[in-house]
Amino acid sequence: MNELFEFSAEEETAGPFQKNWVVLSVEDNQPYQDVLESALQEVVFEGRKIEILRASSAASAATILSKRQDISVILLDIVMETDDAGFYLIDTIRNVIGDELIRIVVLTGQPGVKPHDNAINEYNISEYWNKTDLSADKLKSVVVSNLRTWQLSQELKIARRGLQMIVDASRSLTARQDTSEFAHTVLEEIARVINVPNTGGIVCIVKTGIESLQLAPIVAASSHFRELIDARLESVFSLYNDDRQQRVEKAVFEAWQTQQHIFESDFTLLFFDTNEHDDKQYIMLVDSPHALDSNHLNLLQAFAENISSGFINQALMNKLSQLAYLDTPTGIHNFNWLARELGQQSTYHLNNSSLVLFRLLNYDTAEMMAGHDYANKMFKAFSLFIKEQLPQHYLLAVWDRETIALVFTLDNKPSEEKLKAIRNTTMEMDELDIQLQFQIGTMDFKDTQSLSLAEVLVLANTALGKARSSGIDVYNFDYALIQRLANRMRILTALKKALTTKEAFFLVLQPKVNLATGKPVGFEALLRWRMEDNTLCPPSEFIPIAEASGLSLEISEMVLAKTIEVIQCLQAEGYSLPVSFNLANSDVVSPIIFNEINRCINEHDIDASLLDIEVTETQATEDYTVINPLLRSFINKGVGVSIDDFGTGYSSLSQLADLAATTIKLDQKFVNDLTAENCDKALHIVQMIARLAERFAFKLIAEGVETEEQRQLLMDNGYQHAQGYYFAKPMPVEELLNWLGET
Repeated sequence: MNELFEFSAEEETAGPFQKNWVVLSVEDNQPYQDVLESALQEVVFEGRKIEILRASSAASAATILSKRQDISVILLDIVMETDDAGFYLIDTIRNVIGDELIRIVVLTGQPGVKPHDNAINEYNISEYWNKTDLSADKLKSVVVSNLRTWQLSQELKIARRGLQMIVDASRSLTARQDTSEFAHTVLEEIARVINVPNTGGIVCIVKTGIESLQLAPIVAASSHFRELIDARLESVFSLYNDDRQQRVEKAVFEAWQTQQHIFESDFTLLFFDTNEHDDKQYIMLVDSPHALDSNHLNLLQAFAENISSGFINQALMNKLSQLAYLDTPTGIHNFNWLARELGQQSTYHLNNSSLVLFRLLNYDTAEMMAGHDYANKMFKAFSLFIKEQLPQHYLLAVWDRETIALVFTLDNKPSEEKLKAIRNTTMEMDELDIQLQFQIGTMDFKDTQSLSLAEVLVLANTALGKARSSGIDVYNFDYALIQRLANRMRILTALKKALTTKEAFFLVLQPKVNLATGKPVGFEALLRWRMEDNTLCPPSEFIPIAEASGLSLEISEMVLAKTIEVIQCLQAEGYSLPVSFNLANSDVVSPIIFNEINRCINEHDIDASLLDIEVTETQATEDYTVINPLLRSFINKGVGVSIDDFGTGYSSLSQLADLAATTIKLDQKFVNDLTAENCDKALHIVQMIARLAERFAFKLIAEGVETEEQRQLLMDNGYQHAQGYYFAKPMPVEELLNWLGET
């Protein structure tokens, strides 16, 4: 392939072939990290050493992955900050980042957390190993094997992308015709070259090694031969009288056997050979109403060289098209071809079509157990099986290495019962009946009219990935699902753009007040994002997407910086009250954000007591052993730590006794329930939390106070501070300053 194409210096430098291999180790056991790095530091594969990147949590790994595009293999511990942190990271890689090529090797010191087979299939996990079973030599073998697999996949991806670009550019610039069109044009040009306007001719394709030349198909014809298109060569001979028939037939065979042009007084036979490129030969017969003079013959001989080059170019273009648009292992058109064919359809035709995806769930397991060749053989058999079962399709392509895509008109769309029946049908391979497991997803294009075709195809793949774990035999990607996925994609795209400048983000502050006096005792900073259409995107929508995409750390750093600005602004106006800000779930255990907090306090000379970090009770207790020491260090520095949504996380008393916090915030659910019909339970909880706060010397704040009745009940039960719409809604800084002036 490198003989055919040269890539730019920029592409070569940027590609995966010049630098060291990059392996990401995600492991919260630092000594084991050291062992992995030591075992791999001297490994050399294809003349290149291995660079080890280290991450101690899924969150920090997601951050690295968002910044590094050259990672080939991930050595991943499943159990880290949470029991399923590793699976959370894998889901981010496969379904959010959308990287299907990176190799993921799961390592665990807890055999009991071995992923189920469906998890291995769903997340495309390359290998699973217990740490105790993985010697240094075995580790090297595993890593090298996965580097080799990644390299092959990456090279194929790059080659196909380059080939597709070449094919499409060539067609656009030169209006390159297919072989039949090219042959027809040749016949027309020959008539002009030899100045015989009424000449007739044919072009037939002869497969190399054909036993019966008479059966060669005619692919182009002109003048009195025009009706012979798609007929066989033998049909030509019957158009002549006996004498000329014999001469023409004899000359055809002679040209084929000698591989030479033959020039007669009343006809010409031209022979062209592209066997080296596509196992084809061409015989062109051109009639002449009168004898050609020497000048015409010379012109025709010279022109024949151009024709030969044209046929060779056609063969090469066809070969390029096969590489760009054909899945080599199966011989079936690939995803690039499908996208092109769908893109060329009219809106009416597309909206009258339905896409059905068949994803083989056995592929990765078969590849792991029996090898790559066997897995490919099984997938090819699966593809032919699906094709035979549903012959009414009008488009069929290999979607990816384990998925077949078929497109039907709505009238011919198979029923759900038919699709379920196919799942229960055995297929034959190697003279054996095989029962394969596969997921089926269907989508009508009429449900996606508001989206571009590119978006639809991406979303269909994402939806099928999510359907894997649903347990549903036939999953319908209906309008609502597609719209949800599309909205998520739209938000992610807009979020990435907004984070480049951060100008669209701002803070609003909600006062925390003394219940008795209504005077402010502090503020909670809440992030807001104004999108390009001037609408506000709720944090409940974009924060989970940011966390899943590895962007939450950048958001947390931005919120910290803006909170510092707010504190400085309030101080300038004479208000020295603490301001709290919320940390995203994935950033709570990140040492990066904690280092940044320390840096900001020192760099801006901020009184540490004016800064308060809010984490949820669930965060604080689930990551207890990791986060507690970090939070304690800030408390020792003077920074406040508030436990948000307290009462909903079901923390144990032992954890509560040692919880690194200065304040607990009663969840607004219990405040709302105080004035409900059956309030006894809520009242007991409110009283219990008040006693716990007093017992462990926590400050206590109630959230979501909206009525005077709630305020009074809280005061009666020992609560001094609260926040909620009864006192003030969240406000921009300018509006807050006015409120403070009036309070």
